[in-house]
Amino acid sequence: NKFRVTVARGAWDYDEWPSYFRNFHKYCVEKADDNGWLTSTTMNYELRSLGGKLIQTSTQGWYIRWDKEESHTFFVLKWT
Repeated sequence: NKFRVTVARGAWDYDEWPSYFRNFHKYCVEKADDNGWLTSTTMNYELRSLGGKLIQTSTQGWYIRWDKEESHTFFVLKWT
């Protein structure tokens, strides 16, 4: 059973994202641009070491699926 945290409700409204996710996304966009990678691939690469995966759907929005709830807490603390 996985722990799931919604970070966007489907609307591309950056201002409504949690601040920790905006910080993480900005970092990943810059890293992806510098290396010619896709942002979503970069985000999932960064999340993998913590046991997370970004899921992007058109009906349920964006959410991060975690192996453990503690991993999300660490992620929030790191990117806040």
